[in-house]
Amino acid sequence: MKILSLLLVATALSAVAGCKTDMDCSLNGVCTSAACVCDKPWIGTACTTLAYKVTPASGKNLYNNSDPRNTWNGPIVTGPDGKFHLYDPIYKVGSLGGPTSVLHGVSDVVTGPYDFTKYPDLPAGGENPAFIVYEKVAGGPKSYTFWMGGSVREASSPDGPFTTIKGFTYPGGNPAPLYHNGSFYITNQGTNAVYTTPSLTSGSKWTQYGTINHPTFPGLYRVEDPFMWIDSRGNWHIINHAYRNDQHDNCGSSAASAHWFSTDGKSDWTWSPQPYTHTVQYDDGTNHTYTTLERPNLHFDATGQLTHINLAADLVTGDEGCASRTKHAHNGFTPCDNCKWDDHAGTVIIALDV
Repeated sequence: MKILSLLLVATALSAVAGCKTDMDCSLNGVCTSAACVCDKPWIGTACTTLAYKVTPASGKNLYNNSDPRNTWNGPIVTGPDGKFHLYDPIYKVGSLGGPTSVLHGVSDVVTGPYDFTKYPDLPAGGENPAFIVYEKVAGGPKSYTFWMGGSVREASSPDGPFTTIKGFTYPGGNPAPLYHNGSFYITNQGTNAVYTTPSLTSGSKWTQYGTINHPTFPGLYRVEDPFMWIDSRGNWHIINHAYRNDQHDNCGSSAASAHWFSTDGKSDWTWSPQPYTHTVQYDDGTNHTYTTLERPNLHFDATGQLTHINLAADLVTGDEGCASRTKHAHNGFTPCDNCKWDDHAGTVIIALDV
């Protein structure tokens, strides 16, 4: 009861304090009469949290539970025929390093099931794929670009085939690219800066567009795995996996994610913790608290509405964690985000409450 009382007091104080600008609403809503009016699916007094709804059970693993190999999430792209294409790296049994190839699956529904037999696997050549669909000429045909391992591959259809753009590379690893007003932008694993280039052509140079100043994070807090987008009001956002290596039990309460936001992508970048959380309810009556949810990719419908988030996940261990293991331990305990190294790992998708 004491904990609940403290939470109620904290909520009341937050409501009384109110908002002054849209920044106080995490740029996920607008400040109206000193209160945040959140864009769906964002909720909370400062619009900091993604609200989940019950997810189809097919979303528990978008690849194949019976395959002992691991997948570790990739982008989902909507084709011109309305079908959904998932590009998902696959790893050897017991490994999450150096994917052997990238699976290409297709589904009529974003939550699956996905058919991975229609298209050949793509060669890996790196880790942590990303995707941009853009028009080279406004109103012209779309170009489908697959970013992985420092290079960009391009096709005229999500079906492929994909051809590497020769002589073009991007800065850093784990890319989070986007296309905006005729230029390309990217941040990478460290999420310290935003870079831009005018074209995806041989020799095209990247210049720094913005700086993301990190605060002094608490304890062992770290961010990685960025996904970047610009909302309908022109605000910039990045969502990350976040973790602390000193959290090893009660994994449902451990660090999982971070959200950065800026009005212009150049400066004023601000962050808030835990935009996405650990526990998911499924329509078969089950639920699962994931020890870790990484590699976030957001999915928007044709109107630009955010509808789903797909992630890499440990499919085995839950809230109890794996502190008794010695492999991948820190300070004598294996933390929540490291259970994945000994468990079966896969790709999940969560329906957001819109």
